[in-house]
Amino acid sequence: MPEPTVYHIQKGRLVKMPNPGVFGRGDCYLVDDGLKIYLWIGPESTVDEKFLTAASAVMRDTSRKGEADIDRIEGGNEPDSFKALFDDFRITDEDTEGILRKVQLEKKEFKLWRVHRTGDETFFAEVPLSRDSLKSDDVFILDTWDDIFVWRGKNASAREKFDATIIARQYDAERVGVQEIELIEEGNEPKEFLEALK
Repeated sequence: MPEPTVYHIQKGRLVKMPNPGVFGRGDCYLVDDGLKIYLWIGPESTVDEKFLTAASAVMRDTSRKGEADIDRIEGGNEPDSFKALFDDFRITDEDTEGILRKVQLEKKEFKLWRVHRTGDETFFAEVPLSRDSLKSDDVFILDTWDDIFVWRGKNASAREKFDATIIARQYDAERVGVQEIELIEEGNEPKEFLEALK
């Protein structure tokens, strides 16, 4: 039986792993086994890695019309059935730097994320916290710590808008605290949104 495809979250993107079965305790992985999708969550991984992995899994499931079964695996507590998927399952001390640096948690920095589609994949990446970063053909997520804004460009695709909302909800769920998620259409920006951007 072929091994499942394993993707590693690296700075906001899913990167296919050449050696499936090797998991770093400071990272998160998406394990795609067809109608079964596993989220392997490293015990030392960061909030952003967890939320990006979960959001990616939801988007993959959506592309399969919700037929995939998504299981969350806590690193170090893998069931035997999961380990059996790999010829050589092992956990290492590897750790890739997360996007939400620890300093953000201390200083409560604002963050702006761009969500865009390329082909049949959705990518999300941090961009400069500036009005100049906003582009009409993409969707942006502004995190002001207490609130999460989803700014939807007038030329953004329906899929980008949908995926950005999924990401914002996952972002909210993974972080401690209660944030409001507010959808904003281009041209109807509230004052607090514009004031948060430079």
